[in-house]
Amino acid sequence: MSLLKKISLLFLIGLSLTIAIAYRVEKSTDQKAETETVQRYFQAGKQVFSWLIASSHEAVKDRVQTLGLESIETREAEGAAVIFSQPHTFGALEVLKGKRGEYLLRIRYFEDLWLFRDSRHGEVLYEQRLLNILLLSYVLVLVVIFLVMLKILLPLRQISDKMRAFARGDYQSRLAVKSRDEIGEVAETYNMMAQKLQEHIIARESMLRDVGHELRTPISKGYFAVEALEESPAKEIIKRAFSELKHLSTELLELEKLQVLDTVEPQIFKAETLILEALSKLMFEDESKLKLSIEENFLIKGDLNYLAIALKNLIDNAIKYTTDYPIFVTAKMQTLAIRNKGEALEYDISRYLDPFVREKSSRIKRGYGLGLGIVTKILDKHDLKLNYAYEEGFHLFTICFGTEEPGIYD
Repeated sequence: MSLLKKISLLFLIGLSLTIAIAYRVEKSTDQKAETETVQRYFQAGKQVFSWLIASSHEAVKDRVQTLGLESIETREAEGAAVIFSQPHTFGALEVLKGKRGEYLLRIRYFEDLWLFRDSRHGEVLYEQRLLNILLLSYVLVLVVIFLVMLKILLPLRQISDKMRAFARGDYQSRLAVKSRDEIGEVAETYNMMAQKLQEHIIARESMLRDVGHELRTPISKGYFAVEALEESPAKEIIKRAFSELKHLSTELLELEKLQVLDTVEPQIFKAETLILEALSKLMFEDESKLKLSIEENFLIKGDLNYLAIALKNLIDNAIKYTTDYPIFVTAKMQTLAIRNKGEALEYDISRYLDPFVREKSSRIKRGYGLGLGIVTKILDKHDLKLNYAYEEGFHLFTICFGTEEPGIYD
């Protein structure tokens, strides 16, 4: 759940609780006030009845003030509801609740009708309004806090978007610093970091180009110079050394490009196309030692060049370390599999995924342990996984491009 959703959820919970508490408090306060008012009006009404019996009407109007009541016009009771009624020998006593929530005392004495109201009516209404204003203010404060949090989150989301764009290769991605608070400091720090990283990446790109050129030129010159020598065992050794040096420099540069540059260019192609591209990079002379089986020519989405390098390295690795031919390359069930016969590994496969790691006891001395390292880097770029199994004397490397589980292919 995102931070925005969490804050929104907390705001809604807080607002709901506030409204529920306010409603409950108001209802409880009204119930308590109504009970107290009815009881006080009942006692006052009995006193008024006793005065009406013993005194004149004018005297009663003056004396009710001592009870905290004031006489009002009977028409003010229009629309009021009776919430309490008590019959009397000479009439009746009623407590009314008006449309605005005020409580009234109505007394029927023979043919006369008296209506009284609490003389503190204005103070009670003021207190009720004050409580309502305080509750409304609290709700408004919650809304303001929520809006402030949204204002804080918006720049954070912009920072996150810019960082994602930078990670995707937009090295010009920068933020506009609009404030001098902590968020502004984060934005400014990101801009400084992005500038430094851009300079570093540009420098490494330039270095890769220069290193590639500087390595290939002397290697090519040396290789052509060797061709001019007379045929001898020494010439073959030197040619193999130059060939392996060229291969090593190429793999080192490819590995560095994968770590530094975002050069993956997705496209859609078939499994057969990928296998043929990998074999063209391998330049394997004796094709009889490879057994290809394309049982399902499924579609693949990815960078054909890099995936071909990965598959080429897996096939090359199988050729170098097999104890018997052929090498099996199979396309089936959305999976490419490379299988070769060989001795069990001395360590767990994860150890061999690091560069420059190989079997100590291997009788084959070619290779520098970069192959599987480059394979994992390429597959990571494509969100793919390299699977490995060793069964019945065979090593099996598989790359699954779909949902099917890889297995042993006969």
